[in-house]
Amino acid sequence: MRPVDFTARIVIMLLMISLSAAAQQDPQFSQYFMNQAAVNPAYTGLDNALSATAQFRSQWVGMDGHPVTQNIALHSPVPVLHGGLGINLMNEQAGVLRNTVVALSYSYILKTRAGDFSLGISGGAVQVNVDGSKLRAPDGVYTNGINHNDFLLPIVPVSGLAPDFSAGLFYSGKNLSVGLSANHVIPQPVKLDAEGSSLQFDYERQYYLQMGYLAKLTKAISIRPSIMVKSGGNRLQGEADLLAVYKDFLWFGAGYRGFNDQTMDALIGILGISISENLRLGYSYDYNTSSLGSANNGSHEIVLNYRINLMKPLKPGKVVYTPRF
Repeated sequence: MRPVDFTARIVIMLLMISLSAAAQQDPQFSQYFMNQAAVNPAYTGLDNALSATAQFRSQWVGMDGHPVTQNIALHSPVPVLHGGLGINLMNEQAGVLRNTVVALSYSYILKTRAGDFSLGISGGAVQVNVDGSKLRAPDGVYTNGINHNDFLLPIVPVSGLAPDFSAGLFYSGKNLSVGLSANHVIPQPVKLDAEGSSLQFDYERQYYLQMGYLAKLTKAISIRPSIMVKSGGNRLQGEADLLAVYKDFLWFGAGYRGFNDQTMDALIGILGISISENLRLGYSYDYNTSSLGSANNGSHEIVLNYRINLMKPLKPGKVVYTPRF
């Protein structure tokens, strides 16, 4: 098998040699506004419909071992529970590392004249996999089998499992939406053990702040500015987007991730369309503005969302778009 590139090998080795590996960042999505339940459990049920979203992202295309992420989120309001229920499935492959998350979510929704206020929690499990057979150490011997000459490095695929919990708050008004959430609120170590080697991954708590606003310019055209701020450990990252929405049918715009020389990351182009009353499709492309830009061909992301109104009246009403999209 083709080994991962030299840079990725060094990163993986440093992670393994550490007693507690560097914290794993959650997968990154540019079209977070189309799948907010994947970021904030408090959004569960706020689409006022059975909502199913599939999201695929291929990041830093052209680099060996570049991250590839898939996400499926399903959630629905459940009036008898005064809120909503959902399930979120996430999988990310980056070089020899694979992270998989399965979580169930519940939100309590309080409806008022000022808007909807929601409190959400989610719980599930995270699995970390490392394919040691694809690692190549500088002092290793690989002519007849696999010998890393390093007792810390596994020679076979190893995996570990740990519980994972998230919590969040969300407000959705007529024109404004605000969400605050935390992933890995009770960080649990993921231990990967194999004969002759041992590895532990420690997840750090990750915080997310989302804000969106919907402004109607004309009968046919609206604009939707939004921001996403992410914080984990000593890292802080921000993203700002501006979308134009035409007749609640077509949306397009741009965004930028980063707010100074240390965090500048990508210029983002976004395009989406409502294929039908229930089905929406979105695409985004990230052009890297960081030092990684010369080493890759950008990032591609596709989102497909399908909604079924479980409490639909006999005569269909007009679809009303909110700042939470």
